[in-house]
Amino acid sequence: MRSDDAVRQLEYAVASRLGDEWGHWEAQVYSEVFEHVEQNGEPEHVGAVIDRICDEVQDGYRPKGPEMMQFADTLCTEGGRPLTDGGPEN
Repeated sequence: MRSDDAVRQLEYAVASRLGDEWGHWEAQVYSEVFEHVEQNGEPEHVGAVIDRICDEVQDGYRPKGPEMMQFADTLCTEGGRPLTDGGPEN
């Protein structure tokens, strides 16, 4: 599934759960995550990310993009080893 299709699918899935409280712009927050999965993962990983977001979203709470990117990394790598380097060292 292409990343733009995944964003639309997420919109439909969450909107059906929350009603009118979820908009197009909220779903766009995750477009980078879907692009990452599209480039590095398998088609079923996109669905897993959508499911995870739907499970976590509630009235007044939206999972953060970086949290979903970490989850996507665990899906896209053999054995769950993240693709990212963990960010800058302090």
